[in-house]
Amino acid sequence: MMQVNELPPSLDENADPVAPIQDPPKRAIILDQDDEAFGVEYDNTIGSRNTMRLEATTYEDAILEIKSFLGITENRDEAGTLWEIA
Repeated sequence: MMQVNELPPSLDENADPVAPIQDPPKRAIILDQDDEAFGVEYDNTIGSRNTMRLEATTYEDAILEIKSFLGITENRDEAGTLWEIA
C-alpha cells in the first residue's frame, strides 16, 4: 500500500522500451538521360535536391559513381546518414 507522501512510480519505470526515432534515409535517384547517359538527383545537407550528370555508361557504374561522390559505404555516408539509392 502506498503512503500519502510517497511518489508514484515514474512513467519511465513502467513504460515498455521503444526503438529511438530515426531520421528517414536520404535518397539518390539515378536518372536515365538521353544519349545513353545517366544523371542523379540527390538530397543535400539542407534539405533541397541537387542534380548532376554522371560519367557512367551503365546503371551499375552509375551506382558506384554516386556512392563515391557522396562518400557512401555500406549505405551510410561519412556522417553516418543512411542513404537509399534507386
